[in-house]
Amino acid sequence: MKQLVRSLVVVVALMIPLTVFAAEDQFFTKLDADKNNSVSKDELLKADLHLVTTPKGQNQVVHRDMLKAGTAAAMTEEQKKRLFDQLDTDKSGHVSKKEWSRASRDGLILLKF
Repeated sequence: MKQLVRSLVVVVALMIPLTVFAAEDQFFTKLDADKNNSVSKDELLKADLHLVTTPKGQNQVVHRDMLKAGTAAAMTEEQKKRLFDQLDTDKSGHVSKKEWSRASRDGLILLKF
């Protein structure tokens, strides 16, 4: 019985990151309008993004379709530009999945400004 419980705990622990990656990938896919596996500044500026304040007081960026209960406000163009500049670490003019993954936590991008 103890072995079964341990196995279940391990399985559940392994599934949590999969859920996080799925949400992160879904968000990236929503932004990647031309489906070229990168997000341009234009794609990010056209996206319907909202800034959500979590119960812990953190700011998170979510797509309008992903809004849940909480305090939310539509992001301004200036906020989106600053977000893009933070995400595009190699300054290529596009955010790759690798850059996106580095900047996201818990499947959502956390603003640092």
